[in-house]
Amino acid sequence: MVIFGQLDRRRFNALAGYARHPKITLITTELDWFADPQERVLGMLCWDRIDDDYGWVVFGRDAVARFRAIKVNASYPTAEEAYSALMVAMRDSMDLPDEAFHQGDEEGEAVDFFEPAVDEERFHSSFKMLLEDPRYSPARELISNMMRFHEDVDGNFVQKFQTAGWDALLWELYLFATFTELGFIRQVDAPTPDFVLQGNLGGLTVEATSVNPSSSGPEKVPDEPEAFKQYLENYIPIRLSSALRNKFNHKPPYWEQPAAKDLPFCIAVQDFHLHGTMRFIVPAATEYVFGVRHWIEDGARKIARIITHRYGKKRARPGFFELDGAQNVSAVIINPQGTVTKFNRLGKAAGFGDPRVKLLRTGMQRNDSNADNPYPTPFSEDVGPASTETWVEGMVVLHNPKARIPLDPALLPGAAHEFLQRDGSIMSLLPDFHPLFSQTHTAMDEG
Repeated sequence: MVIFGQLDRRRFNALAGYARHPKITLITTELDWFADPQERVLGMLCWDRIDDDYGWVVFGRDAVARFRAIKVNASYPTAEEAYSALMVAMRDSMDLPDEAFHQGDEEGEAVDFFEPAVDEERFHSSFKMLLEDPRYSPARELISNMMRFHEDVDGNFVQKFQTAGWDALLWELYLFATFTELGFIRQVDAPTPDFVLQGNLGGLTVEATSVNPSSSGPEKVPDEPEAFKQYLENYIPIRLSSALRNKFNHKPPYWEQPAAKDLPFCIAVQDFHLHGTMRFIVPAATEYVFGVRHWIEDGARKIARIITHRYGKKRARPGFFELDGAQNVSAVIINPQGTVTKFNRLGKAAGFGDPRVKLLRTGMQRNDSNADNPYPTPFSEDVGPASTETWVEGMVVLHNPKARIPLDPALLPGAAHEFLQRDGSIMSLLPDFHPLFSQTHTAMDEG
C-alpha cells in the first residue's frame, strides 16, 4: 500500500507551484501538500474561503513533464472528509500509466537543462560545476524541476545556459522564480519584453540584462583602498550604464510593445563582469541611476550630485533616470543575492540534493524595525528546513522619480524599495529582513 507523505510548501512549490494561477489564491487557502515516495503523484488539500468548505487537487506530469491538475473535487464539509477523498484519488492515480496524465495541449519536448546540448569543451565553468559538483546538487535538482515550466521563447535557452550565456540566463531564471513566487503569471505569447506579468494587484513588464566580462576591464577587484573606491564609484557605474542604455535604446522601445503598453516597465540588471562583483551592485547602481552620492564626513551626512563617472578613458554621465525618454522606465531592479548560491540554499531548504551537503550562510542585514540601532547587523544560519529565505529576499527596486507610469511597491512585496527625494536624500521602504550581502560556506559531511 502506497503511503503518501506530507510535502513542505517550498518543495511543493518547486515541483508544481508554477501551475498555480494567482486568481485561485483569492478564493482558496492551501492547507497541506502530499506526494508518493517517488513524487510521481502530488496532492493538495485546500479550503474554499467563499463557500467555507474543503476540496483537493491531484497533480501528475503532462507530456512535457510539468505537474498539472489531473483530478479536482470540492464541497466537502470537513477537512477530514476532503483528506480521506484525496488519499483515495491519489492511490487511484498511482495505478494509471504516465500517458493518462497527459492533457493533449502540450507542445514540443520536455525541457532538460542538463542534457548536454553542446560539446563538453564549450561548457561554461559554472554550468560544469553545477552539473558535476555534489556540493551544488541542491541547486541542480531544484533547477531540474523549475525548468519544466520555463518557456524557451527564443528556442536556444538550453544551449546558451550551458555555454557563454550562463550568467545572463541564470539571472533570467532567478527572475522567473521570483515573479512566480510573488503570484504573477507570465504572458508567454508576448515576445518582448522578457517578462510581461499579470498578478492579482496588477501587471508590470521587465526586461532582463547583465554586465558581462570585458577583455579591457580590470582582471580582478582592486585591493588597494583608493583603487577600490574608484572601481566602485566609477568603473562599475560605467559598466551598468552600458547595460542599461542598451536596453533603453532598444528599437522599437520595449514600453511601446502591444503587450507592455499601459504597464510599468522595469529593467532588471545583474553584474557578472568579475567573480563576486554582484556584491557591489547596490551602491553602484543606486548612485548611477539617481545621480547622487551620500557619505559621512566629520560625523555629518553629506549629499552631492555626481558630475561624471570616469575610469581611465571610460566615461559615463550619471543619472540614468535623467536621460531624455527615461520617464518610460518605471524602475531598475537589482539583487546581489540572485546567483547560483541562492538556488543552492533554496534547494537545500526544500530537501533537494545530496543530504551530506552542509550550508552555512552569514552576512549583514538591514531593517527599520529597530529605530535605536539603524546600522546593519550580522546574521548567521544553518541552511535547512527551518530556513525562511525567499526568492525575492535581497531584491532592491530603484524607483524612477519621474516615471510616466510609477511602479506600485505593493506589486513587489519583500523587496527593498528606494525613492529619491527632492533634496537628494533617499527614502527606503524595507522588509522585516533585508540582507545587504551574504556569503555561503559549502561543505560535504563525510561522517
